[in-house]
Amino acid sequence: MNQLTRRQWLRSASVLTTLPFLPGWEPNRPLFPYRYLVAKNPGKIPEVPVYIPFDWVAARVPTEGKGLRLQWEKTSVTKGVRLRLTSATDVREETRIQVRTARSGKSIGEFDIRYAVYMQPYELLVPDELVPDIMQEGVVLHQSHGQKPFYVFTAGTTSQSAPAAYLPHLLLPGSGPASDAWKDRLLSLESLQTFGWMHGCNLDGIHELSKNSRRAREVLQAHLAMYFGKQDLVYANLNNQKTTNQVNGVESLLPFAILAQSQPNHPLLKLAIDFSSSHVDARGVIADGQGNRPIKTEECYTVSYPLAVMARLLNQPELAALSISTLKARVERLDREETIYQRTLEQGEPQYPNWGRGVVWYLLGLAKTLHHLPEDEQTRLLRAVFRSAVTRVLARQQPNGLWYCFTDQPDTGFETSGSAGIAAALAYGHRYGLLPDRVLPHIERTRRGLQPYLTPDGYLTGTAQANKGGPALQTGGYRVISPYTLGFLAHFMK
Repeated sequence: MNQLTRRQWLRSASVLTTLPFLPGWEPNRPLFPYRYLVAKNPGKIPEVPVYIPFDWVAARVPTEGKGLRLQWEKTSVTKGVRLRLTSATDVREETRIQVRTARSGKSIGEFDIRYAVYMQPYELLVPDELVPDIMQEGVVLHQSHGQKPFYVFTAGTTSQSAPAAYLPHLLLPGSGPASDAWKDRLLSLESLQTFGWMHGCNLDGIHELSKNSRRAREVLQAHLAMYFGKQDLVYANLNNQKTTNQVNGVESLLPFAILAQSQPNHPLLKLAIDFSSSHVDARGVIADGQGNRPIKTEECYTVSYPLAVMARLLNQPELAALSISTLKARVERLDREETIYQRTLEQGEPQYPNWGRGVVWYLLGLAKTLHHLPEDEQTRLLRAVFRSAVTRVLARQQPNGLWYCFTDQPDTGFETSGSAGIAAALAYGHRYGLLPDRVLPHIERTRRGLQPYLTPDGYLTGTAQANKGGPALQTGGYRVISPYTLGFLAHFMK
């Protein structure tokens, strides 16, 4: 398959991201339930001292002074308006952004932003009575809490601007059902995410759709070109620095699973193989660090799955052996009777019992890895482990089709990323003969249960934030939009 360069993709990006707004782009397509009213170009922006993904234009939200002003073309819409901002950097603290009308100083509200990740939209419902004011005056943003600078993507004068859904905009209500909007977000630049497990989830979902969709195949190549298209791997690491041809950790291997399935001769696959070889111990187990290393369910999906894919496609059986050893180490240390733990140390007690996303990484990792490995005595035992884990997890599904953030702790609240990820693992396992038909009603209940959490433009709300703030961030009920969940939806949404 032809490889797009990043430059070629950038030239065509504006076309792909606007396809859903062109009449007749898909036969019998209904009207859309939303419109983006993107803020005007703010003019000259001071140079940003950190690396911004893809060199997109970004601006800092000031803590004092005039603030960051946003203005829009006037519209007749007067209610149901959401103001959106998208983080342009990784921020490891809690931040607040105050929003006021630009001239009269009326308070619109406050963005509560905790531990933001790259390319994460935040939204604020504008009081209906203030919609005319913001249309007339615009708004001014100030950072009112937090020690670290907060940057948002903004409009620019070149093709280096972020796509519309990631620019400051007003989400306006439109007409028509919203059931397919998630697919429009996924099959565009508006599902690009932090390189590693987040973008890997969306690549995996696009890859699933690509099996029956020409457009998904084109978008998949375009996404891969954004990170791999210059024959160099280039991305923003978690310290807001530019990283080239380096794998930062075990959770960064997931995109290579999709790169291998799409472009099995790509030279950058060697980065993943070399990283794995340099992080394996005498037992064949891969993990980050040295000494008493961390063992997490993430690696079932982010390490064992890519290795199984590359073992099959590159005819390197030694990678299959590493895949199995790494998977078995997680099974042995983290799967305990009624509890699936998310993490432990090689010599230590397990933690994060029955955390929903930890369960996702375990189930998705088992399902995807086993599909790509040849059946033998070891994989037959792992298939039994997978089925047993699924039975236990299904017992904790709630009547609305969702799971709690910690699946056995109702006080942690319903959580959509874990619910969507579990359904994705069930659907994939059933599709490839690993699970029986009895899982199908459970998948359907989840599909219905997630519908109220979809925004008009298709993003999934109700997700617990990335696990950077410790257990309190996961158990406290704080919820965000997480675009990486679009990749889960691709496995089972209709």
